[in-house]
Formats: sequence, structure tokens, C-alpha cells
Amino acid sequence: MTIFDSSEKIEPIATQCIHYDKYQCCQYYLELVDVNGKYGLACEEVLDDCGTHSKILLQPIYNEIKIRKISSEKAIYDKYAVFANGNKVGEFTFVLNAWVPRLPLEIQHN
Repeated sequence: MTIFDSSEKIEPIATQCIHYDKYQCCQYYLELVDVNGKYGLACEEVLDDCGTHSKILLQPIYNEIKIRKISSEKAIYDKYAVFANGNKVGEFTFVLNAWVPRLPLEIQHN
């Protein structure tokens, strides 16, 4: 599936699978998208009986994107801090598909 451009390269960088019952499985992916050397971030939800749904989190304008898991081992939903070009830009929680962008520093202090 193409998200940004037909020449893009998609690399899954985190995944979580939730079984709601013994029959239905939902898989979630956090994907690094490389478009001509610039990186973006997308999440993908794959439901056994409903198909695939994608959401763009970051446009492919960054030189580097890294993630770090910040949820505990006991957490039901995995949560990640997202860094772009060395700066924290937000947090993402699987299953809820919750993207919380980090506000610019000048907005945080007002």
C-alpha cells in the first residue's frame, strides 16, 4: 500500500497484536516511511474481518525518526516516545491509535 509516494520504502519499526477473543486478532504497526531520503511515520491497523486502515502521524520531512518504548511490561497497550531529528515530537499509543504531539517550547511556557 502506498502512503505518500510510489517510490517510498516502508519499514515496520514496532508492532502489537491484541486478541479480543479466540477468533479475532487485531495487529497494529508503527511504520517508518522513507521517501527519497526523508522520513515520515504512519500507523497501520489490520483487523481480521475489516481490512487495513492507515493513519499518517508525521509527513516525510525529517532526516531521522527514532522511537523508544515508554510503557511498562504490564501495560495493555504499548506506548512510544517519537523523536524526529533528535527532538521529541510526540507520543503514540497502540490500539487506541492515540497520537499526542509535543507542543513547541514557546507554547508550553505561555
